[in-house]
Amino acid sequence: MEEPQYDILIVDDSKFIIKLLTDILKLKGYSCRSVKNITLAMKELDKSLPKLIFLDVNLPDSNSYEFCKILKSTEKFNGILIYYFTGIDEAEIAIKTLETRADGYLKKPFDLSDFNDIFEHLDQSNTTAKL
Repeated sequence: MEEPQYDILIVDDSKFIIKLLTDILKLKGYSCRSVKNITLAMKELDKSLPKLIFLDVNLPDSNSYEFCKILKSTEKFNGILIYYFTGIDEAEIAIKTLETRADGYLKKPFDLSDFNDIFEHLDQSNTTAKL
């Protein structure tokens, strides 16, 4: 598998969300790239494999759930952590997270402490990858 040139890929059509997430992640020492749709995300994944993808559920002209299923069922991509980023109902996103084999989700609006589990999961993934 190709070594990532950055840590986190943000797939979201909101410039505000991208800026906010990028600022938070950079403060924690992570490097990020962002794209506004799944077509661009696939092009980005052809170039480099991040450790984690933040995936907005409500992207125009895209089905984020199907995208996640494809990534999780493809050997080249299934090791990438995928966290949904959404404002939809908690019960619905919890079910979709299980169905699509995503690693988790963040609810909008979020609290900075919501990222703690993600950073821990990401750090565990990094430790496992080094073994």
